Formats: sequence, C-alpha cells, structure tokens
Amino acid sequence: MKTLLLLTFLMTFNLLAQNNYSTKSNWLLETTTDEQKFKKIQTQFRGFDVAMVEVGQRFNTFYFAIHDKNYDLAQYQLDKIKKAITNGIQRRPARKKNSEIMFLTSQYKIMSQALESKDFTKIKKEYTNTKNLCNACHKAERVPFIKVINPKYRWQPIK
Repeated sequence: MKTLLLLTFLMTFNLLAQNNYSTKSNWLLETTTDEQKFKKIQTQFRGFDVAMVEVGQRFNTFYFAIHDKNYDLAQYQLDKIKKAITNGIQRRPARKKNSEIMFLTSQYKIMSQALESKDFTKIKKEYTNTKNLCNACHKAERVPFIKVINPKYRWQPIK
C-alpha cells in the first residue's frame, strides 16, 4: 500500500512538473510603475460592496452572539461593522451621508448602549432597529433588493 501511495505521488509530481504548473503569482510584483501597482491594488479593494460583504458576515455573527447572550462578542462584531463601513466610505465617499446618518453617528451608539446594559429586551429591540435601518439605508442607496434578514439556518428570530 505504501508503495502504491508513493508511486501515485511521484506520478502526480512528475505530471505537474511536465506541465510547468506553478502556484506562483507575481501579478503585483511584476508591475513596473508605482502608479500601475496602486491602480491594481485599488481594483482589488473595489468599492463599498466589499465592505458590505464583511458587514454581512459580521452581522450574522452579531445576531448569533446576541442570541447566545454573548454581549462581548456582539460588541466586538458591532465595532468591526463600524470599522468596515468607515473603511468602505474611504473607497466610496458617496456612501458617507447615509452611512453616517443611519448608523455611524446614531444607531451604532444606541446599539452599543443596549449591549452595555445587558438587558435582553432592550438589546432585542435595538437589534431589530439596527436591522431595519440597514434595510432603509439599502433603499436610500438604491439597492433595495439587498435585504438584511435574520439567519434561518441555525435558530429562529430573537424572541
């Protein structure tokens, strides 16, 4: 059996070597000017959509942390959501107004205070308000088809 595994490994290695297969990728290092490099980096960072992917992932963890009454984790995720949105605004300043009005200068603070209180009823209420404000912001930014919902794959909505 060991001989068969070794033979399979060697054949695979030989095949890859013959095909000049490489995992090396110097797409940025091989760029000649700084301007070209910065353009490539900017393209990779993209716009606000990438920030929103992070926000979506963190918002799901935020939901489960609240459900589990792990308020330290919920606050941690809320802080990271704020950071992701702030970073996204740097890339797409046009998203700043609604981000600030609906979350950064308002609901973020209210939600943080609710978590600090450790009052589950208050936290549940502010979670719902936060979710609704996210959806309102999506409508204001002309992407109403992006809807924040409670995850259905683990538990039912917070009750």
